[in-house]
Amino acid sequence: MEGAALAPPRQVQRQGYLILTILLGIAGSLVAMGAFGKGTYRVGPFLVEMSVKPATKGTTQVGVEFAQAGLRAGSVKKETHTGFLALRGSVVGIVGSQLSAEQIAATSDPFTLATTIRDDGKTAMRKFAIRLGLVVLAGGGAGGFAIALVGLKTRRLFQGMIAGVVVVGILGVLAWQTYDIDKLKSASFTTPVSQLLQR
Repeated sequence: MEGAALAPPRQVQRQGYLILTILLGIAGSLVAMGAFGKGTYRVGPFLVEMSVKPATKGTTQVGVEFAQAGLRAGSVKKETHTGFLALRGSVVGIVGSQLSAEQIAATSDPFTLATTIRDDGKTAMRKFAIRLGLVVLAGGGAGGFAIALVGLKTRRLFQGMIAGVVVVGILGVLAWQTYDIDKLKSASFTTPVSQLLQR
């Protein structure tokens, strides 16, 4: 009677492959996001590099990469949300050769810059979200494909994709729901070492 309650070896093997597929799908999505989860987009007169990476804390890094056209270089990182995603938005260039005083003022402190990116970068963030979704999908598919090769079962590919997208989606929703941009109000930019050495 006790032996009849045990699952057949073949079913246990299938469950093992499914668990492995899910784990590799999640791992593949996170690795892909860390490696390719970035892009540069126009936000008003600025070119902003946006990136999302897996992390141990929910942080946001904002800054200006290069001193140019009246901008001062500097960056800051603060804990802004719950979860395991590190968000980054850095001005890496400008459109044209000149900026107005108002545009320069938009990069004067972390909170103002983050607000500018949020308010003026809705189209850019939408494009970045689509890119990130495709990256995560491909990473999860790659993890599932590794298991699909073992048994030549294409459904493992889709299972890996789904697992990766679901986990990253949960992390994204958690970050979105708990995000507090006001935590950047007390922050100030630090000058990069490279800038200090040039003085």
